[in-house]
Amino acid sequence: MVAAQTALKDMRINAEKDKTRLVLDLSNEVRYKILTLNNPNRLVVDLYGARKTNKIKSSTKGNGLIDTIRVAKNTPAKLRVVIETKQVVLYKVNMLKASQKRDSRLVIDLKGMYEGSQKVVASAINNSKMIIAVDPGHGGKDPGATGKKIKEKDLVLKISKRLANLINTEPDMTAILTRNDDSFPCPNNNRSCGQKSSLNERLEIAKRAGAVLFISIHANSFRDQRIRGAEIYALPDSAKFKKDEHWKAMYHNKQSKSRIKLINVTSGKQIKNVTASEVIAFDQSLQISDKIIQELRKVIRVRKSSRQAAFIVLGSNDMASVLIETSYLTNPEDEKILINPINQQKIAEAILKGVKKYTRESRQQVTK
Repeated sequence: MVAAQTALKDMRINAEKDKTRLVLDLSNEVRYKILTLNNPNRLVVDLYGARKTNKIKSSTKGNGLIDTIRVAKNTPAKLRVVIETKQVVLYKVNMLKASQKRDSRLVIDLKGMYEGSQKVVASAINNSKMIIAVDPGHGGKDPGATGKKIKEKDLVLKISKRLANLINTEPDMTAILTRNDDSFPCPNNNRSCGQKSSLNERLEIAKRAGAVLFISIHANSFRDQRIRGAEIYALPDSAKFKKDEHWKAMYHNKQSKSRIKLINVTSGKQIKNVTASEVIAFDQSLQISDKIIQELRKVIRVRKSSRQAAFIVLGSNDMASVLIETSYLTNPEDEKILINPINQQKIAEAILKGVKKYTRESRQQVTK
């Protein structure tokens, strides 16, 4: 059989900062099947009608996101390659045809699904400054919600500036604003763009600044003027990657609480210099939102506990993110509270206290 002649000739790993690529060199194209398992996290590749050459060891130490690779003849009809990963990952697989200079290749790309969570945890516990992007919603041509005395775009800019000023007084934090005036952020400093482009540009501003946490400030509205109170939104990491891309999520148990773990980091000195790649953590956006809502309850009415919604600004895997609806401008009592500078300051202080509570408890988890 022709298929039986297909040989796995070599395996090559290329590990970058947040991504890892495994290339399987094959003598011919081959039919394959992928499945994923957890406990431990594994990506299983079945190569039908294939065999391994003597060069391929039955077990190989990995690199980057890969812990180990095991290769064995699972059945007479297929060769099984088991890729054990250090964490739950996103993956994509491509079969490349042979050329005059290269064999056929099965290319397996991996990237951390919890990159944003890892970054914010590392920043919370190491000696580096935590960079926080504060995003005043709307702006410019987009007024947002409109109350009787103030527009959302103006209110949230006031609160955001207060929050950024408070953050910048912290020795281990620094803030950047996605806008600091009545403007509508657009790519390449264009004068005009669509709402989706503006939202994505806000994320890009945060990424360029190296932000590990994105806080978007808004005020709500509703046709029923009796509805009032602050709300906060955040997404689990598994909901952040785009479903229309080629990336797929490894199977994993959905858990509501996350324990922070460090890889090969034990001493206090190592903790102070820990990097994101040495952290195992997930769903930190949810953890941060819980801490912020706890503090907001002390200064303003809160309508509901943390909620989930697929807002664009919450969808980046590159950083943890929360969106805060500070209250309802369509409710007279809420608007009266929000336009008072004293209350704007209290809201900003409560948000910062929530972030600081998160960083403090993160440190406590790894130093016990």
